[in-house]
Amino acid sequence: MPQPLHVLMVEDNPLDAELVLRTLRKAGFEPSWVRVDNEQAFMAQVREPFDVVLSDHSMPQFGSRRALELLKQHNPEVPFIVVSGTIGEESAVEAMRCGAADYLMKDRLSRLGSAVLHALSQARLRRESRRTVEELTLFRKLMDHSNDGFEVLDPATGRFIDVNATGAAMTGYTRDELLELKLFDIDPTIPETSWPLIADEIRARGSFSGEGVHRRKDGSEFPVEVNAVWVSLDRDYFVTVVRDISVRKKAEASLRESEERFRELADTIHEVFWIADVEKGFFHYASPAFEETWRRTREALYADPGLWRESIHPEDRERVVGASARAAAEYPEGSYDEEFRILRPDGSERWVRERGFAIKRAPGEPQRMAGVVEDVTERKALQAQFLRAQRMEAIGSLAGGMAHDLNNILAPMLIVPALLRDSIKGEHDRQLLDLIEKGARRGSHVIRQLLTFSRGTAGARILVQLRHLAKEMVEIMRETFPKDITVEIHARHDLRPVLGDPTQLHQVLMNLCVNARDAMPSGGVLRLSLSHVELGEKDVAGHANVRPGPHVALSVEDTGQGIAADIIDRIFEPFFTTKDASKGTGLGLSTVLGIVRSHNGFITVASPPEGGARFTLFLPEAADGADPMDDPAAESPRRGRGETVLVVDDEEPIRIAMRSVLERFGYRVLTARDGADGLDVYLKQRDAIRIVLSDVAMPVMGGVPLARALRIMSSSVKIVAISGLCDASCQEDLLKAGVDMILSKPCNTQELLEVISSLLSSPS
Repeated sequence: MPQPLHVLMVEDNPLDAELVLRTLRKAGFEPSWVRVDNEQAFMAQVREPFDVVLSDHSMPQFGSRRALELLKQHNPEVPFIVVSGTIGEESAVEAMRCGAADYLMKDRLSRLGSAVLHALSQARLRRESRRTVEELTLFRKLMDHSNDGFEVLDPATGRFIDVNATGAAMTGYTRDELLELKLFDIDPTIPETSWPLIADEIRARGSFSGEGVHRRKDGSEFPVEVNAVWVSLDRDYFVTVVRDISVRKKAEASLRESEERFRELADTIHEVFWIADVEKGFFHYASPAFEETWRRTREALYADPGLWRESIHPEDRERVVGASARAAAEYPEGSYDEEFRILRPDGSERWVRERGFAIKRAPGEPQRMAGVVEDVTERKALQAQFLRAQRMEAIGSLAGGMAHDLNNILAPMLIVPALLRDSIKGEHDRQLLDLIEKGARRGSHVIRQLLTFSRGTAGARILVQLRHLAKEMVEIMRETFPKDITVEIHARHDLRPVLGDPTQLHQVLMNLCVNARDAMPSGGVLRLSLSHVELGEKDVAGHANVRPGPHVALSVEDTGQGIAADIIDRIFEPFFTTKDASKGTGLGLSTVLGIVRSHNGFITVASPPEGGARFTLFLPEAADGADPMDDPAAESPRRGRGETVLVVDDEEPIRIAMRSVLERFGYRVLTARDGADGLDVYLKQRDAIRIVLSDVAMPVMGGVPLARALRIMSSSVKIVAISGLCDASCQEDLLKAGVDMILSKPCNTQELLEVISSLLSSPS
């Protein structure tokens, strides 16, 4: 294919010009040309991008010498060839000296093609050489002003040939000092013996990029990033760009440390941490706690971002999704804080609290949201339990106030029958009196149980006869449970006591019996059974803190609907319940289990296919102590011998009843309406008064300050506090005040006389 050639021809003879063009075509060129024959025409074309200028030596108005001079001024890169029929050797040499690429005689144009090719080649070399010089000059300027170090190395020896100021400053050497060193003198990672192999590898690859270490003049080392290329000019060179990356390395280390801390935190916290792309609607990250809370994999969330929305309970979904959308729209200050329910794959519900907020972004970055999700199911349950406990506390306070009034009402009803029984002759009237006394006892018992369960606290471990505890429970159930539930008790009379907290054991029985009641909505039989069992090693295996030996077995059995086989292993889990949220917290059986275990016992449950359920708790018998086969028969208290008793109570019926019964049994009785009145009476007859019976809760002055005052005035007077509403703190205050005995109100005549007789018989 012909080579294009753009020619400016300086020629006054058209025929000679045509001859030249034919010769170029024969030489393989496809010339495009412009012919000029004077200086003005030449100047009009000289700046155009011609490949070559072919000029006649001598023309009437213009010659090659002037044309060459003008070309050198205005377009020196274009090669100039003289083509003439009259040029002599001396003129030709002068033309070459002035910059002509060649000269030819018109009668010898056969060499024109090779002359043009040679001229074009020389022009190209000149241009490339000039460009190389310019590039080297620019490179030197860049080297001198660069923030990176430039090093030129001899690949044969590793010696520094050149280095810029930055490269020298990095190492602490001067430029001249570095030019006396080799690369392995400042790079501890390159042994001198390995340099030939390293150089050969770089030569084969043509370049090298990586990280290394440089050693400063003071011996300290710093990390560098190295980019080297193999350059061949008059000889081979390594040109190396070195960058100090100490700051970057520290930043990367700090970033890695931050990422590790974040990862460690995100992987270990119980809360779920997440980051999501708002615009594209996908999750960048969710911490491992997501899988525990949602019971779904993170991969499923990444693959289907709609999983988050679909897992929200339908009743909460619109509210939560709306809050999230509003927070995203209020960028960059948007945030939300919502509590809602989520649904796990098995259909179970969990309460979560989600706090989301927008992440500030740089211009052009996608908008993102981040958030923290906390599983608050247990907290919600505890809050509900706390509210119920508060309600129970309020009920307890109300019950306590009511109990105080009812005790004062019932107290005379328990005392007066003893006075009337001897004066009533008719059997029918005696039966009516017994009925009144029995009703009063029954009311007193109900009040005492109400206080035990609504306000009682766990006390010290004492000997507890479970048979008596069960009987009391049966009486409560018969009074309060639906009448279509038949309550039975089967208990041996030779049971030994257990060492325990009666309040907690009451709670165990109450929880089990209430569950049995709820399992029989249409009525049935609730049976309590107590027996003695000997447990061996196999019986107690798997039960912590339980030792073989004699135990009391107490069973609570119902004929209700039973317990499904798939949940019977879960019924003791905290918060597990099959009842509606308004009817149960799921804490009853877990509380029972905790109390039984704290008494070194264990509990079993059985539910046969035909229905019903039986809970049996095993408690170790007390090692020693009293073993009452039955309640001991009450002995008749001794009659008084005229001893003076002071009765202090703000209720007049109680004062009248106690005065009457005590006087009937041989005591001299004084009365006072409150503590201040009682103290006044005592001051007047302190030598005569042997014992003071005082209510605790009274206006003006209560029982505690009265006891303190009495004990200051006398160390021998006996003080009995009588109260139906006295917790452990109150009892402690009374004992510190010097009270000898605390008697529960209402008390019957027998109890009252026994206490007085016992105290008067004891030494002062």
